[in-house]
Amino acid sequence: MTVPRPDRAGASAEAHYRAQLAATRSRRLAARTVLALVAGAAAWWLLGWQAALIAAALAAAADAVRQWRTHSSVAAWRKGAAGERATARLLRSLELAGYTVLHDRRLPRGRANVDHLVIGPTGIFCVDSKRWDRRTQIHGRGGTLFIGRQPAAKVVRPLEYEARAVTQVLRQATGRAVEVGAVVAVHGAKMPRWRTLTVNGIPLLRARQLHRWIIRHPPRFDAAEVAKLAAVCDRALPPYIAHENP
Repeated sequence: MTVPRPDRAGASAEAHYRAQLAATRSRRLAARTVLALVAGAAAWWLLGWQAALIAAALAAAADAVRQWRTHSSVAAWRKGAAGERATARLLRSLELAGYTVLHDRRLPRGRANVDHLVIGPTGIFCVDSKRWDRRTQIHGRGGTLFIGRQPAAKVVRPLEYEARAVTQVLRQATGRAVEVGAVVAVHGAKMPRWRTLTVNGIPLLRARQLHRWIIRHPPRFDAAEVAKLAAVCDRALPPYIAHENP
């Protein structure tokens, strides 16, 4: 099923990444220049001007790579965008089965967005993409589930809000209560192989399990209802970037 309004998975996360990258560019370039000059000066003193040029270039290149890979808020936005694009690719197969998938949609109030909204015969689902490092530890301590150092309940809290907000949008538009489910699609981190982690009723799944998890729900809507609900969501929840840059 096609969507009349274009959207692109990870667009808002990528925009945040580029904005933060631009905001720190002057500082990063100044630090890189100093590093290259110091390396070049040391090489000139020891080996001559040709070695100085090579040392300066190598120092600048090494710093550029380090900045690209650094674990910072800027890198987190870049990884988030990549995770959303990966989830979008996995959700394409649902569109062949009568589902509509909307990506990166802005909620009516505030600056929150839904990574992916799936509307189909088995229901409506907010999907939150997470791309965690493969070394991320998911463990329990004192009766609380942690993802790295962060309580899992804090991780799913924004998704709970998103599902409630979409529910409210549908109630106002249709005049009836339409249940909206929620699920976290995890990329990278090791997940339990034989059980599903659930936090506040929200499952955390390996991203490749999404398709099967969604289609295994019991049927709820026929094709006409799916089309109507998808149209409502498309109108009420515009693409995030399109909303920012009309």
